[in-house]
Parts: sequence; structure tokens; C-alpha cells
Amino acid sequence: MTAELSVFDEISLFIAGMNPKKVVAFKPSPVHQQRLDLLLDKQKDTSLSAEEKSELEHYLIINRIVGLAKARAVKMLQK
Repeated sequence: MTAELSVFDEISLFIAGMNPKKVVAFKPSPVHQQRLDLLLDKQKDTSLSAEEKSELEHYLIINRIVGLAKARAVKMLQK
């Protein structure tokens, strides 16, 4: 029985398969990490604008995909 993959799983599997070592080593640039940190801190202290909320949602979606890709890449490297 084959379980149906979510879009997140499908994309992360594709990314992980490209070059597992590079996927595991990937880190966002300092500029993007600082922006994400700023949005997360601002969200705790004040309200985000609609544009900032959208930007944060995009960061979080990408973070989920990259996290799944890294987990899959680690499994690929262990085989």
C-alpha cells in the first residue's frame, strides 16, 4: 500500500534527492535569517502588517520544506 505524499513531502523528496550533502549543509543567508528573526520578534511584541504576515508565512512554509528535505537527505546519506 502506497501512502499519498503531501505537496510538502513531494517537494522535499525532490530537493533532498538532488544533492543530499548540500541539502543537509544548507543554511539561509544571514540577511534572510535576520529578517525572519525580526519578523518573529515583532510578531511577539506587536502586530504585523498584512504584508509582514504574508512574508512570515512564506518563510515558515519554506522552512518546513527545507526541514523535511534535510530529514530526507540525512536518511539518504545513512543508506
